Amino acid sequence: MGGKLLQKREIISAEWILRMRWMAAIGQILCAIVGQSAYDLVVPWAPVLVIITITIVSNLLFLRKPHLAITGTPLWLDVFLLTGLIYFTGGSHNPFTSFYLLHIALAAMTMSRRALWSLVATTIIGYTLIFFWHKPLLMGDMEISSGCASYSWHLQGMLYAFIVTAIFIAAFVSRMHRILIQQDAELEKARIKAEKNAQFAALATFSAGVAHELGSPLATISLASSELVSAFEKQPELSPYREDAQLIAQEVKRCRHILDRLNERHTQSLGDLPRSTSLHEIIDTLHQTLPEALMKRVRISEQPQIREKFILPRDSVTQAIAILLNNAHQADPTTREIKLDTQLSDTTISITVADQGNAPSADILERASDPFFTTKQPGEGMGLGLFLVKNLAMHLGGDFQLTRSSDGWTRAHLTISRNSDDQEL
Repeated sequence: MGGKLLQKREIISAEWILRMRWMAAIGQILCAIVGQSAYDLVVPWAPVLVIITITIVSNLLFLRKPHLAITGTPLWLDVFLLTGLIYFTGGSHNPFTSFYLLHIALAAMTMSRRALWSLVATTIIGYTLIFFWHKPLLMGDMEISSGCASYSWHLQGMLYAFIVTAIFIAAFVSRMHRILIQQDAELEKARIKAEKNAQFAALATFSAGVAHELGSPLATISLASSELVSAFEKQPELSPYREDAQLIAQEVKRCRHILDRLNERHTQSLGDLPRSTSLHEIIDTLHQTLPEALMKRVRISEQPQIREKFILPRDSVTQAIAILLNNAHQADPTTREIKLDTQLSDTTISITVADQGNAPSADILERASDPFFTTKQPGEGMGLGLFLVKNLAMHLGGDFQLTRSSDGWTRAHLTISRNSDDQEL
């Protein structure tokens, strides 16, 4: 995200640099004409026109190949062209030496630190060279020179001031530019989080409505299935149907339990309050709740910190891992292994579930965590599992990514921030 914002800024900066170069070429021509006509300056037209022509031709080239403009090539070229122009028009006596600072300011907003300070060093060297070696500018028959010791000291002071100013501009402008980029990235992150929270709030409202609407039909089905079980017990000839009626009653009870849990849950972090737990306890819960056929396929990487305590919403994290394992099981319905890798650091908990199912496309990988997006057949899922996992990760200060590697494994990476057992969440 931050990279996209930075690239967008670089493109905008490059566009303005090219516009500035057009204005610079026009301004140089106008200054030469005004200087010659109004102040009787003897303009060395041959080198001046060559330098202006190079500026125009190079700008046309940068328009055709904008990637060169993004790399900062125009600024490097302009520093050398400005040095040559000032060399032929009076050196340090030329007041337009201050344009060096404009190039430094632009470089501070478009270049890397190393390139920026290289350009600063180049401008300082260029200014120093034209201070000692330059072609004097003539005003009529009179050569413009220092003339007296005080003016010479003034020019030396300007050289020292330029060096100090160039360094300070580079340091402060680049620092402010980095701060602005960071703020833009944080604002973009906050915007995305707000959109996700809005989606989650809408989903919570939708879930509450569904739970309310399902309450009455489930109660009716539960009553009817109980009566069927009782009736089949009294009529032995219908006993083959009794198991079906009992299964219906059990599944209705399970649905009722899910709705009760939904009713008790918070709208944040998928539910329960943070509490002390460990990866070992979470894995034990998975063994108890997930189908045995699924858990037999799961190969868990045992880590030394698997029993280390930390604080988080245990049920929510367990549910998120269960979602990832179920998805992996459905993506690869064979008996091949599913990997469950856990990593515990001082600040984060990383959980990776990998399967060898069919390779999802880039579009599916990008949209997998969008609400109600699913590649499953109708009736097999609503496309909310990875959306809930993504929202859990965001709420707990982490991230969720779905990737496909060249080794044939699809990996779901869940990262969340952790607190140790002796910290408050």
